[in-house]
Amino acid sequence: MRTAIRFFVMVALLVLLSPAAWAQVTLPHYDGFNYPGGSTLGGQGNWINNNSGDSILVATGSLSYTGFPASSGNRVTFDGTGVDPTKRFDSTASGTIYYSYLFKVTSLGGMSSDTAGYCSGYYQSPTSTISGALVWHRRNGTGFDIGISTRLTSDKSWSSGQSLNTVYLVVAAYQFVAGATNDSTKLWINPNASTFGKTEPAPTLTAVNNTTDMTAAMRFFIRQDLANTTPFIELDELRIGTTWADVTRAISATYVVDKNAGVTPREFRLEQNYPNPFNPSTNIRFSLEATKVVSLKVMDVLGREVATLVDQTLEPGTYTVKWDAMSYPSGVYFYTVRAGNSLETRRMILAK
Repeated sequence: MRTAIRFFVMVALLVLLSPAAWAQVTLPHYDGFNYPGGSTLGGQGNWINNNSGDSILVATGSLSYTGFPASSGNRVTFDGTGVDPTKRFDSTASGTIYYSYLFKVTSLGGMSSDTAGYCSGYYQSPTSTISGALVWHRRNGTGFDIGISTRLTSDKSWSSGQSLNTVYLVVAAYQFVAGATNDSTKLWINPNASTFGKTEPAPTLTAVNNTTDMTAAMRFFIRQDLANTTPFIELDELRIGTTWADVTRAISATYVVDKNAGVTPREFRLEQNYPNPFNPSTNIRFSLEATKVVSLKVMDVLGREVATLVDQTLEPGTYTVKWDAMSYPSGVYFYTVRAGNSLETRRMILAK
């Protein structure tokens, strides 16, 4: 009897410790790396380390890009030879799956001009290292090039002439195409902000597979390649989704749809949003008794800022602001209005 109990306990532990049992995130997914500065990325927010060596570190401060919402956390930093953190998500085996992030190369380190290394992509399952939608770097004089390939050994496409200490927005996409060796990838480098949250524009680079296609995409990874192929990189604002809008969220516009003329409120007041719960949009109403600098921000349940709806000076009156949460995942959110020295927060639920 005891032998049987030990056997079942060992089986249970193996199941719990196996990659297949890793927690997974739903899509669309956003990670602003809102983790303690100085910590290692592995073990934070469903990130699981693969391989061994130096860890990818969380650094205080964030990267920014014109037209993108402000980062809600810190950033990560890495170079060559070390662990490769992975994050599991909903399995996708058809259509197109996108990821985006901001990155900055701060030093070329020991990069060689005749070799290339990749720093991100998808794995096809929780246990497999069959990969796709790989973003590459290679040295080019005092700068570097960015490339894309559908699979590890398939042909690469390159964009030349990127500079050090410049923040770039990259969007990579893996497209599942009927057949055995014809999936494709696309890469956008600094896409126009007018396309954010809408439909995808023409890509900067494309590449078609000439080896075996992936059967699915189920894990995202950040890779520290060899020391002579990986520069010193800072990375922030990771998004994964199945539409362009999922991974290129625009700064939310302010829609002042109602201001009661001739009626001056006696005090500052923030009302409950309506409808609540909502899908996909809701209205937030607040009153000002005097002219004030006003900010209206939306946070997720972890306290990370996901949208800025108002950031301006407003005259006395009652205002209604519409928030369109079409590209945001279901869950509990909080909205905060700061008006001068007044501050109030309320809770709302997005239920898709």
